[in-house]
Amino acid sequence: MKKNLGFGMVAGIALAFGLSNSFAADACTDAMGHSGNGTSVTKNQTGSISDSPWGYELWADGGSNSMTYYPNGTFSAEWSNSNDFLARVGYRYGDNGEGVDHKTKHYTVDYKYTKNGHGSYGYIGVYGWTVNPEVEYYIVDDWYSQPNENYIGAKFGEITVDGETYTIHAFLRQQEPSKSGTSTFLQIFSVRKTPRQCGHIDISAHFNKWDELFTGQKATLKGSKGGGSTTLKFGRVTEVMLMNEAGGNSSGTVDYTYFNMSDNGQGSVVQEPDPITRAPFGGSAIAIPGTIEAENFDNGNEGDSYGGTNTPADAEYDAEYRGSDYSVAIVDGGTGKAVGYTAAGEWLEYTVNVAQAGEYNIQASVSNGSGAGSIKLSIDGTEIGSLPFTGTSNDWNTYETTTGSATLQAGEHVLRITIEDANTNVDYVSFSSVGSTALSDRIHLNVSSANYAVFDLQGRSLGHVKVPAGANISEILSAQFKNAGVYMVKQGSRLQKIRVSH
Repeated sequence: MKKNLGFGMVAGIALAFGLSNSFAADACTDAMGHSGNGTSVTKNQTGSISDSPWGYELWADGGSNSMTYYPNGTFSAEWSNSNDFLARVGYRYGDNGEGVDHKTKHYTVDYKYTKNGHGSYGYIGVYGWTVNPEVEYYIVDDWYSQPNENYIGAKFGEITVDGETYTIHAFLRQQEPSKSGTSTFLQIFSVRKTPRQCGHIDISAHFNKWDELFTGQKATLKGSKGGGSTTLKFGRVTEVMLMNEAGGNSSGTVDYTYFNMSDNGQGSVVQEPDPITRAPFGGSAIAIPGTIEAENFDNGNEGDSYGGTNTPADAEYDAEYRGSDYSVAIVDGGTGKAVGYTAAGEWLEYTVNVAQAGEYNIQASVSNGSGAGSIKLSIDGTEIGSLPFTGTSNDWNTYETTTGSATLQAGEHVLRITIEDANTNVDYVSFSSVGSTALSDRIHLNVSSANYAVFDLQGRSLGHVKVPAGANISEILSAQFKNAGVYMVKQGSRLQKIRVSH
């Protein structure tokens, strides 16, 4: 959402402002305030701040806007009815230069600010660009509207540093304003899980994590014009700045009263997750033929047995089922538990043991109140099928069965389920040998009660049953119709066979 900019390389002069490169100082409690004479800017402009190593920039698309910066790096800004507004202060190395290898520096910033305003999107934190390749990046500590994947893309990982976990995302801007004019470029985001208005950011810790995650691999990303494939790589920085951005007919004010940015700062402790040994959930591989419960993915760290999660901060789910080491959202629904609040590209892996090589029928139980979509299945890294579903409108309690088939080899393998469309709940995936009759006594037990039409195998109507929330439909059929055997039950357009035994 951003910025084609102008002039000026700021000299990297190390000056003393009475502040240590250490972050022993506490920006949240220590006083600084504006010092010296402020300089006001009311149009799109870049430049250097006299007697400091820093530069400033104001960039806006529409509206009435201004920024006032001070010799100690503090600044304030206000804007009204702006499509996109940015004000920032920090290191600038020239928009079209060769950039700086961030590994030769250690960037940090301590800050404090107050804000008012609104916007359909908005990021407060650290901002900048790189060259080779051209990348726009953000470290987001606060916002005007909570970031979501429609603007920042799917999650690729996370980092825990400076007292909180940040989720890391990638997005593709397609033929949008950029440092080089109008171009297609990668955006990288680190987004703090809980917002704050003061503190310390170890900027280089994020740069190093991005280097670890984005190694030059190809990926298909969400984008500003439908998305597409791009190379994931962080480049050489041309600016590292503390910034405020707000957009979408936005109005507001911001006042940074504490600012201390360094390119030779003290690193923070990056908390690595405790290693979790990769192993099947429950201790043994899941048998095929059989049923794979989506919530019972393999034990392991994120990126090992699962990945791509982006669970909303306000999501309500069963955090105890897999414990605090896992970021997959387990919800009540389907036949008991399901994986919910999913992101496009989210994946889960399961160790399975195929009893015999051959052709298998596949059934998956899914729901999506956002509409149609699909899930993808792969074995040992090779895709075996994509299972489409119709979805519903704002109803995640009604699960449907989607089917397919695949040829499997005997022995132990790793099955991966990939969510193709966000907000897809997955209850289970079952495999049965071709030629066998796939029956179930596990039909979708909705969170709310539901009515089902009941038929015999010749299609003759036998009546209706009401299944209370959480009940087993096989037991309901047994109680009402008395006879053991196979029944067909239907809710809406969804039909399934149910075995009843006594």
